Amino acid sequence: MISIIVHSGEWDRIYHAFSIATTYSAVGEKVKVFLTYWAIDTVVKDRVECGDERKNDVIRRGIEKGSVKGLEEMVALGKEFGNLEIVVCSGSMELLGYGESDMPPWVDRVGGLAEQLMNAEKVIFI
Repeated sequence: MISIIVHSGEWDRIYHAFSIATTYSAVGEKVKVFLTYWAIDTVVKDRVECGDERKNDVIRRGIEKGSVKGLEEMVALGKEFGNLEIVVCSGSMELLGYGESDMPPWVDRVGGLAEQLMNAEKVIFI
């Protein structure tokens, strides 16, 4: 199993983590994306924030034109192959004041870092 740990809250980094996960899923690899800290904040608030206004505008225009998929679409694509699971860090969720009901519907469950590390053959940190 591949574990992709996403710490960054920058939308483009989360997008690329989901893109990598979708590709792994498409080639038959089991993959878990573990959202922690600022990544959780970004997906709960469903906002495009990439570090500066120019990047934000480029991504927003791409989404509007359909040349860039939204995060929900990327996750749905990866899940079509049956090998992708999205897990949210329980500790980060608590620290940020979120509950399970605050999570987007495409989040599969809440879990911990130890599980991600113990079951992974490879770990990618973003």
